[in-house]
Amino acid sequence: MNAIPCSYLRLSVTDRCFFDCFYCGAGKRGLFLSPEDYLSLPEILRLSEIFVGKGVRHIRLTGGEPLARKGLGRLIRGLAGLKGLEVLSLTTNGFLLKDFLSKNPGLPVSRINISLDTMDRRRFHSFTGKDGLRRVVSGIDAARGCGLKDIRLNVLLLQGRNDGEINDFVRFGAQKGLTVRFIEYFPTHRRSLAFAGLYVPSARIRKIIRKSFGELRFEGNEKLSGPAEYYRLASGQRIGFISSVTRYFCCFCNRLRVTADGRLFPCLHSDYCEDLKKFLKTGALRSLSSCISRTLEKKNRYNKTVCRRFFEMSSIGG
Repeated sequence: MNAIPCSYLRLSVTDRCFFDCFYCGAGKRGLFLSPEDYLSLPEILRLSEIFVGKGVRHIRLTGGEPLARKGLGRLIRGLAGLKGLEVLSLTTNGFLLKDFLSKNPGLPVSRINISLDTMDRRRFHSFTGKDGLRRVVSGIDAARGCGLKDIRLNVLLLQGRNDGEINDFVRFGAQKGLTVRFIEYFPTHRRSLAFAGLYVPSARIRKIIRKSFGELRFEGNEKLSGPAEYYRLASGQRIGFISSVTRYFCCFCNRLRVTADGRLFPCLHSDYCEDLKKFLKTGALRSLSSCISRTLEKKNRYNKTVCRRFFEMSSIGG
């Protein structure tokens, strides 16, 4: 099998988050990395430069909650200056977004993805452990007010929990000018296996949307992004679907992941990783570059259609 070009790097800047969503596990881990375990901002920038030199064209900053990382605004400006990088994006829960944008005007990001699984205030508190729905919505409004054109809402659905809100999310997206992306739930930890059968198939979501809003026109994938497939309503509203369970896309995966402490995972579900921090700490940049190249060349070997390990999403950046 020919290697798929690895054009997309998901780069975690912290494993910490103040939400306690059951599927992510930040609040349940109990033990986080210490500040000295994190890659420094200059190390992240140097590492990113090497990845871009090897063909990465899209870098997404993730966490935990990336807005909790001090100096993130400086890092974003540094990354935006990398020659060859075409897309710089950010995933956030939105809780700190309004304040962050006010302190970092003119932020040079291509897009922001905001995770929001319910429009109901009480349910939001139940899902996250925070009474924060209003703050997340104000963060969305602040992003729109800053002139950011590509704002996407990530919605993870579970049967009997929030699947009755599908049409509410479509309306909210239309009102706010957002792309709404519905995600099939895929368990990554033993604790969450009890919910494995509660995912909502993308085909069912599309059927519900068609019944209420009319036909969905298929637009396909985005070349430099992940496995999301996009559709568009006649109104112009854009809807995305990430079919983690019902659509096999491992053989098309173009993604790499680097954790906040510098471990490179060519596959989310594989045990295999490379410790990049040791090269950065010793200044062995040639060895670092060779290690990355070897991992890229062998990525297809590590892609797994079945998860071989259990982990918390907050520890690897999603």
